[in-house]
Amino acid sequence: MSARQNNLVLVDPDERLALNLGGSVLFYRRLSLGALAAIERQQLTMLPPSQGQGPRPWLPPQALEAAVAAHVLVGWQGVLGPDGEPVAYCPAAALRLPIAARRRLVERARNPELWPGEDT
Repeated sequence: MSARQNNLVLVDPDERLALNLGGSVLFYRRLSLGALAAIERQQLTMLPPSQGQGPRPWLPPQALEAAVAAHVLVGWQGVLGPDGEPVAYCPAAALRLPIAARRRLVERARNPELWPGEDT
């Protein structure tokens, strides 16, 4: 039986959780509400007016996912380049993560049921 957490725990900017993907590990932090709101504001796009309507706000899902992944990913271990050599973590290299890995990372960071040691 797991111990049930009775209190909320704030997201620590230095937090490091691990997501194992095969022989690689992605290190991430949970996504806070404040960070999500800021990311959504940054990614919001105004669509041009159409058929008598004014401009409409739109949040492109792929842009939101990429921005969330960039915010929560803080490092990795065992990630290889196309040549089979280890690649050091940096934001530029993180843009080259396969989309399936990025989606799993974002899902984990957003979903409290998947955080280690927390029950909802």
